[in-house]
Amino acid sequence: MLSIFVEASCNRYVRDECRFCHVYAPLQPILESKEYWHMMPDTAELMAEKIRSIEPLNDLAKQEINLTGGEASQNPHIVEVYKIFRTLSDNVRLHTNLDINSEKSKRWERLVEITKLRGRIDITLYPTVWESRQQPFLEKIIQLQDGLIVNLIYESLEDLLKQIKILEEFFIHQDKKKFAPVIELLNEFSDRLRKTMKTNPVCREDDFLNGMGNLENYVSCPGGFVFAVNAIPSFHVNPKGVRDMTSLPFPQDIYKVECTAVRGVIEIMTILQTGEMTPCCDVGNLGCKPKFGNLLADSPEVILQKFGVSQKLMASGALKNLKNIESGKAGEWVEEGIPPFCV
Repeated sequence: MLSIFVEASCNRYVRDECRFCHVYAPLQPILESKEYWHMMPDTAELMAEKIRSIEPLNDLAKQEINLTGGEASQNPHIVEVYKIFRTLSDNVRLHTNLDINSEKSKRWERLVEITKLRGRIDITLYPTVWESRQQPFLEKIIQLQDGLIVNLIYESLEDLLKQIKILEEFFIHQDKKKFAPVIELLNEFSDRLRKTMKTNPVCREDDFLNGMGNLENYVSCPGGFVFAVNAIPSFHVNPKGVRDMTSLPFPQDIYKVECTAVRGVIEIMTILQTGEMTPCCDVGNLGCKPKFGNLLADSPEVILQKFGVSQKLMASGALKNLKNIESGKAGEWVEEGIPPFCV
């Protein structure tokens, strides 16, 4: 998958359009110039052309392109940007918070236009704005497209259960015949979670994973609608953009990120508006230093060369991270610049 930042981290509480801008702290050093805050179509054209010429990136693009940022729908050029990346892949998605004031919003109109062009909209659930804004728009989204991924960012197991129940209640009030597999999945998820919480009042991460067992996170519905739910633990992130070694729901356990690039396999590449690339889906928080070239500035030959150099750096850093964790030095940054929780 290619995860392409098409928008800076705008103030989500100015819900409909950008009236003033700021950039979320971890990305400030990277996106100091306003020219990078909203990706322009000409930049997208340059990126698409370069991606076609670099086989590993072209292969990832064919699998999936995820347009993200801050809030991608706030980019006034997002429909044109979508059309450009759509020439690379049949599977182009846009991630949104659906925190929109009304159907008259230009943001909503852009999302509808993208669904008409066979793009797919995925969301992160925010309980604080669910009833007032997300729920009404999600009811429309599931009628406009044939699939949906929902991310649940949770601070505790109680928080996760609450969000699962929100989704379960939502789909119960939709077409029950069509969405029966979704309701069944969410019901099984909540049942297993309750049992885990009851059995393990002070639940460790292994207890949670064992409680979930072999439960899949996706289902197919009659008519071809595909639904997936991702439960993602949240972390405290300091003002410099560095997150803690432990997650909020599992404070006793070091949360290790098993990076496939360390093992010589690139499954995801994140591309910033500036063209900088890193094989990580959470570039804003993780701050991995080894870069895999600049898509806008470097030639295909230079980029492929940097792929090899950076992979070796990451492998070396990951080995040192494991040794630090085993020797009680978890959290120390190594000279390779790979985050201390990446192994």
